Amino acid sequence: MSKIYCITGNIGSGKTTVCKEFERLGIPVYYTDTAAKELMVSDPELVAGLKVAFGAETYFPDGSLNRKWLAEKAFGDSDSLKRLNGLVHPAVHRDADAWLAKQTSPYCLYETALVFEIDAVDRFEGIIVVAADEAIRRERVIQRDGTTVEAFAARAAKQWPDDKKEAGADFLIKNDGKTLLFPQVLKLHSKLCDRSSDASFNLA
Repeated sequence: MSKIYCITGNIGSGKTTVCKEFERLGIPVYYTDTAAKELMVSDPELVAGLKVAFGAETYFPDGSLNRKWLAEKAFGDSDSLKRLNGLVHPAVHRDADAWLAKQTSPYCLYETALVFEIDAVDRFEGIIVVAADEAIRRERVIQRDGTTVEAFAARAAKQWPDDKKEAGADFLIKNDGKTLLFPQVLKLHSKLCDRSSDASFNLA
């Protein structure tokens, strides 16, 4: 089974862009947002839990997710959001474990926005943080999503500050538009491949 590293970063940092560079090198990536959306309609345990927590109206008669209903119920207060995360995150972890067991590459990546915030660091061999200044991230998100400064700020407030997240990183990739991205990815890829074959390798 491959070793798994978490790749994370605050909103607009460009995690997906970095992950695509690793995929070019043949490294499998588990995308948590994509998996969560699929599991919310395909995982019987998760579906049952969501219905109990937020009501049968969470799903339409055809089994599809009533996203508007769930958003209204789950994002109304912090306790409801914790309840949602407490159901979705374990389901994603179970699915990721099953996915990881099938991988044969030197290492794999687990892409997620939240790892420090949910105290999940110990699940991984190491944490890769994709970093960019807040002004750059804000501009990216506004252009990408057609959203507002206020909406960006509300989403960003749920994540650790950049400096705190970067301080917790085992590996850092700068995606600021100034530092070339692929050379950083290639260097880290070589280091992680070496680490997978050398038990004495450390994070320094």
